[in-house]
Amino acid sequence: MPDAGAPDDVPLFWSQEGRTAEVVRCHLGHLAARETFEMVGGCPYCSHTPGERIAALQATRRASRQRPSMETATTDERHAEIVKEGTKLVRRASAVQFTLGDLALDVAPLQESHSHEPRPLAEFAKALGISAASLARYRRVAAAWPQGKRDARTSWSVHAILSSHPERFELIKHPPASGTEKVWTCAAAQNAMRRSNT
Repeated sequence: MPDAGAPDDVPLFWSQEGRTAEVVRCHLGHLAARETFEMVGGCPYCSHTPGERIAALQATRRASRQRPSMETATTDERHAEIVKEGTKLVRRASAVQFTLGDLALDVAPLQESHSHEPRPLAEFAKALGISAASLARYRRVAAAWPQGKRDARTSWSVHAILSSHPERFELIKHPPASGTEKVWTCAAAQNAMRRSNT
């Protein structure tokens, strides 16, 4: 059971007064003798490894350095911080999706005939552990947006929505106003596609 009395930031191995054995605490708070952890290769209660405890502590420390505490931050500051962090993650995810699409184009270039997906694409998707349908979509969007035409400030999802717009390369340069800034959102991209289809 988790030891509610143990401090949140205990090291991986620590001693407690009155205990002769070194004690290990997993990142969920379970305590057991170091010998037990080593014998079973992790926490005997939840199977988490000592390394996960270290990773959890490091993540907590990083987060506390990067984010204002809930007590000192106003709601607006906290929201702005969350949006900033989320934006960074979306940009990283977009870069990964485009990179996977580019790799898929190398493995299986788009064919004139779309009657069936090429076998190399399905094999590549299986090797990566993702669905062939997702990889095919990444490939299609990467083909629609050559590297020099992509906007790093705009999410992959927006690029995907606009991928069949006839004027997409010019359109992406002029995001619509959204609140106090000009930024492409999925809703704005869908509106642009509706207007182009009328």
